[in-house]
Amino acid sequence: MNKAPIILRKKRELGSIIGDTFTFLRRNIKPLFSVLIRTCSIPFIILLVAAGFYAKNSSGLDFTRINSSGENITEIIISLIALTITVLIYNAMLYGSVSEYMKAYIEKGDVPDTTSISDKIKNKIGSLIGLSFLNALIILAIIFIPLILVFYSFSSGIWPLGLLFIMITLVAMAYFYVRFTVIYPVLINEEGATLTSSFKKSGKLIKDEWWITFFTLIIIGILVGLISSVFQIPVVIYTFIKTFSSIQTGSISNPADLFDGVYLVLQTIASAAGYILYVILAVCINFIYFNLSERKTQSGSLNQVDQIGI
Repeated sequence: MNKAPIILRKKRELGSIIGDTFTFLRRNIKPLFSVLIRTCSIPFIILLVAAGFYAKNSSGLDFTRINSSGENITEIIISLIALTITVLIYNAMLYGSVSEYMKAYIEKGDVPDTTSISDKIKNKIGSLIGLSFLNALIILAIIFIPLILVFYSFSSGIWPLGLLFIMITLVAMAYFYVRFTVIYPVLINEEGATLTSSFKKSGKLIKDEWWITFFTLIIIGILVGLISSVFQIPVVIYTFIKTFSSIQTGSISNPADLFDGVYLVLQTIASAAGYILYVILAVCINFIYFNLSERKTQSGSLNQVDQIGI
């Protein structure tokens, strides 16, 4: 017996959003990943290369030696910038693809045309990547002054004031991250949406619903983190064995030697699993969007009424 399609455009409470996120993934895992393979494979591979490059340069880092001699600082900065850029591009493609898939799911039911979805995403690559970078720049601009004050306070030895500015920075980051949570679903689902209007509409949807959105993101983030931590177990075990063996043989003269090729491979695999699990967060954010949109416009309820002819 075919199951009835999941109604996306309806009001949901926190528990329903989380539960329906995993239900939707379970029922759509094959066609959704068929789309993601077409749209996200290249950004994903480049991201893994950047992650491996960063892990190679940062693993076993001796900050004392860096501060005194500047050793490897250029490689670390370059690898960090490369990782940041590739993460932004990958997120743009992932969140855009999931949003486009869920939009098609509403229109077609359980069997959306994955080829058509992929073609639509390819036509929106520029907008999606632009949205990702603009989001990052806005948040960086917002926290720039608090960060400057943090560095000034610590360099002046005013530790309590520095800690206060750290709290202000974290609060600002959290507030605007939540405020701009649904920019990708807005860009995909709202007719005529632009980069700037996506931010404005996201802010309007989140207004009066900030706390419930915040707690939803916290819970789904914890769940994704717990699942991701499973893939870190081989890394932890290998590092422990390597450290114990080095101590036993007295060969631990340089901590960086603990992070060899095997470690980098295991860490890259763990990172790959973590990036794939972002799809859970992407689906959840779309459920948040549909919930907020329904609370504001009740478009889903009106559409159901039209369909049954009332």
